[in-house]
Parts: sequence; structure tokens; C-alpha cells
Amino acid sequence: MRYFILILFLLSSKAFSDNLDSSLSLPCLGCHGKSKDLTIPSLYGLDEDYIYNSLMDYKLDKRMNYLMQIISKAYSEKQLRVLSHYFSQGYTNNE
Repeated sequence: MRYFILILFLLSSKAFSDNLDSSLSLPCLGCHGKSKDLTIPSLYGLDEDYIYNSLMDYKLDKRMNYLMQIISKAYSEKQLRVLSHYFSQGYTNNE
């Protein structure tokens, strides 16, 4: 029984981790998904470190944009890293 519970836990945590990045990205996609609006940049395919550093700059008020500062402060540094990786991979399955 212990092994069954352990296997069930490992499988469920794997399923959760596979969806974590896409679920974190949902609030971003309204503005930063693939769009013809050139005033708001798409994040798809940008360098992971560039995305992360930009988000951290917003979080720390080093980069100015009122809305992005508020949004970035709601995420932990780990979540910002996950988002940066997600968008750098060029995923489009949430649109």
C-alpha cells in the first residue's frame, strides 16, 4: 500500500509540474501572446535570461511600467524563472 501511494504521489506531482508553467503564463497571454499589436511585445522565443532579468527589474522597481511592476510583484522569483523558461521555449499551446 505504501508503494501504491508513493507511485500515485509521484505521478500526480509530475502531472502538476507539467502544467505549472502553462498555468502561470495564462495572465501574461492576454497582452504578451502572439499579437499583431506591436506596442506590446510577444514574449515567445525571447532569451530566458532577458525575460527573467526584465521581470526582476519590474519587481524591484528598476524598470518602469506601473502595470508590470504590480504584476511582477505577485510572482515569486522561482515563478518568474518558470515563466521565463516557458516563454523562451516558444510554446504556443495556451493560445
